Amino acid sequence: MTTSTKKRPLWNRVACGAFGASLLMAGLGQLAQAAETDDEFEWPRYFNIITPIVGTANHSLGVAWASELSAQTNTRARVTPAPNGYSRVSWLNTGEGRIAMYQASDYFDQMDASEGFATPEGGPTDTRLINVNMITPWGYVVRGDSKLQEMNDVEPGTRLAYAASSSFLLTGIDALLAYRDLDHDEVTLVEIGSYGANTAIIPEGRADVAFTSPHSGPSYEAEAGPHGTRWLALPPRSDDPQAYDRYRMMHPGYVPIETISGVKSAHGVVMDHAFQTNHVLADEDPEFVYQLIKWMDEQHDSYKDDFTYAYMMTTDSLVRFLESGALQPLHESTIRYLKEKGLWKDKYQARQDALVELAQERVALYQEAMAEAKKRGLTISPANEEWVALWEEYRDKQSGGKSYGAMVLALDN
Repeated sequence: MTTSTKKRPLWNRVACGAFGASLLMAGLGQLAQAAETDDEFEWPRYFNIITPIVGTANHSLGVAWASELSAQTNTRARVTPAPNGYSRVSWLNTGEGRIAMYQASDYFDQMDASEGFATPEGGPTDTRLINVNMITPWGYVVRGDSKLQEMNDVEPGTRLAYAASSSFLLTGIDALLAYRDLDHDEVTLVEIGSYGANTAIIPEGRADVAFTSPHSGPSYEAEAGPHGTRWLALPPRSDDPQAYDRYRMMHPGYVPIETISGVKSAHGVVMDHAFQTNHVLADEDPEFVYQLIKWMDEQHDSYKDDFTYAYMMTTDSLVRFLESGALQPLHESTIRYLKEKGLWKDKYQARQDALVELAQERVALYQEAMAEAKKRGLTISPANEEWVALWEEYRDKQSGGKSYGAMVLALDN
């Protein structure tokens, strides 16, 4: 997929009218305005924002703020939905878009080059976070009339939706299995090809459990069905520390809190929450990023009511992310803006430095592994077992067998 050069509709057309002196005054006003903005930032003519598929909360949020940005400035921000998490990463790396929606689990899997990320375009890359979109709950949904009441009810033979299109959906199911100390061959994995189908098969009765978000359109559709939905709460660590630690090692990057947003059936249920963020490449134009994050903050009132969860897209959410222990490094221009607002702290900088060092070491390692693969004549593809084994050898030697997420969590110790 390439950046579009098709003719776009002109948004925010200015209707001029009137006669005589009114027309003259309008013309003089426009000239004066042009003179005043000659020295202001020149936005790109257009740019693409990579989001998950249509129907997801992050796609709807992207449309909300991008539409307002396009209406207020001379840029055209176009939302480009990607079919899966692998595509969001590769499209950012190859320039199909300048901004891509990530969450920590996406970032960790990319930096591990796990599954579909083990490609030249999808593997470890130095990307930086620019803002927080929303804080999104993720959990385990079942049909309202399901016999499953809690995570401990998942047992051999349980049918689990397994969405190969997104690594973090796979990881969510694998984390559930880790909690229950079950293997793939002990349950029934119902393979699904899309995010929407991942939830839809629950009311259809084709699977017992799916890992998804109460914020998503498919969750609202499932809840509105004749059987309704219910969500399995994440037990506190004190219930079973060993089970919880197995789960958390598989599922780092989330904060377990009571759910207060999304479908009503999820309210009051403790589940993991993820900070949904936008990323750019580390070498993205600093002034573009600075002007964008500044606009997002200063013009928040203009789009916060355009989508249900747009109210979360604030510097307050970003600070909450930092206070929780940032999981991805920030772009230098976001730091610049936070400093101007007096919100940047020394402890944030220490965390930032550690995250950047970790990321750059991993990127360099991946480049080294790919160079060795090319010398051996190996195709760099997740379908090539020799390449995957080579990369895992490089990766495990650097990390001591730890996942990238575990390495990030270790910074807290």
